[in-house]
Amino acid sequence: MKNGNGYLPISEGTDEIYTSPNIAIRWLGNRLISDIASLMSKVGADALSGLNVGCGEGQMISRLFQSGMRHKITAVDIDPARIAFAYQHNPVCDYIRADIFHLPFKSRAFDYVIATEILEHLSNPSVALKEIARVAKPNSPVILSVPHEPFFQWGNIVRGKHWKRWGRTPSHVQFWSRSEFQRLIGNVIEIQEERWISCFPWQLYLGKFKPTRSE
Repeated sequence: MKNGNGYLPISEGTDEIYTSPNIAIRWLGNRLISDIASLMSKVGADALSGLNVGCGEGQMISRLFQSGMRHKITAVDIDPARIAFAYQHNPVCDYIRADIFHLPFKSRAFDYVIATEILEHLSNPSVALKEIARVAKPNSPVILSVPHEPFFQWGNIVRGKHWKRWGRTPSHVQFWSRSEFQRLIGNVIEIQEERWISCFPWQLYLGKFKPTRSE
């Protein structure tokens, strides 16, 4: 995974919710995983070919497999250290080092896409969404999650993290409320279901890619 300043070190950033010694953080992460698994079941992901962008260390994909989601999925991340870690410690799918802005797949290659805890790290998430839409089949499902601000920021302050940044996670360059994020994705995605109470302090969406003018 990469932000505007370079690569993120192992165990900093999104993977913290699965590896933190803080029981409360891991509990919240497990709730998010449960909701993601629920949405995957809803779209019948076990019979489809999927793409996970920004997979990090493969923690989420591994947890989904442990929960019974035996789906066919390809996972990508730009950070070579995280891809190597995923191959070694979470060998549950194919991992590929790739840039989210230039995915090495043909157009309309995947039946569904998962993009969780990645867009907030990007300087231009709108461009990334268009590239993700390119490699997805028309009207295919997409599952997205990002921190729900300002609650995520307040949560950091409560647990004594990032005080000098007023609780803002250093690796994040985007800080969206629900309405702000819905406006962003609404240009590319038709929202079908929204969850934020059950997966607090994140916001989670199931939608489908809107047809482009060329389709």
